[in-house]
Amino acid sequence: MKKSWILLPALAATAGALALYFTTGGTPHYHLPQGFTVTAHAGALGTEDNSVASLQTGIANADIIEFDLQFLSDGTPVLSHDHPAPKSAVTLREAFSILKNSPQTKANVDIKSTENLPAIEPLAREYGVFDQIFLTGVGEDFLDAVRRDCPAIPYYLNMSPKKGCADPAYIRSVVDTVRAAGAVGINCHLDDMTPALSKAMHNAGLLVSLWTANCDQQIAKALRCSPDNLTSRIPDRVRAVVERSASIGA
Repeated sequence: MKKSWILLPALAATAGALALYFTTGGTPHYHLPQGFTVTAHAGALGTEDNSVASLQTGIANADIIEFDLQFLSDGTPVLSHDHPAPKSAVTLREAFSILKNSPQTKANVDIKSTENLPAIEPLAREYGVFDQIFLTGVGEDFLDAVRRDCPAIPYYLNMSPKKGCADPAYIRSVVDTVRAAGAVGINCHLDDMTPALSKAMHNAGLLVSLWTANCDQQIAKALRCSPDNLTSRIPDRVRAVVERSASIGA
């Protein structure tokens, strides 16, 4: 009988949590950092990847647009995931000419090559969007080139931490790696992040950017880690979940 009395408070709390969960449309309250942003992945909401339509759609539905960067044989920077990049690809100049009309929007320039990185900063300054851009795609292999050729542009370090690892020593090593790289934070797949690692990053003054949440389950998994940014092909859905979550916590 005593065990039943002990269990009653826990059962009541569980029932209350379930009631809140279902009455709010299945959205819990997420504890997100101040300034949390949503990034529209290249090709968000059914648009063609790295197209003008993708840029315009991202600007209309997210805080940040993301596009891939490659270079033509003559060094021209263009929006493309693959190498060699097609000559018909949208140029970085065209992308910046669109971005300049939305000063509230930032751009995640996901570099896929380092062949002509020095071309990025002059173009960004020419179009007045320098303060709106940052780099991702910067792994250990690209780090030296980015430091040399884009010293004034902020960048995230791309990493793939061990899935689910809660070892404090390992978590410290990841934080130390990101900090030693001079990056503003870590950029990784949502499956590779844990709440413990995210908290350690924040405690070190580093940002957490996760990719790519393309369904409700992935959105929920990512938001439970309290990232500073979440990239998605359905940025409107992420925004809706975040807004609903905020109303629950208000």
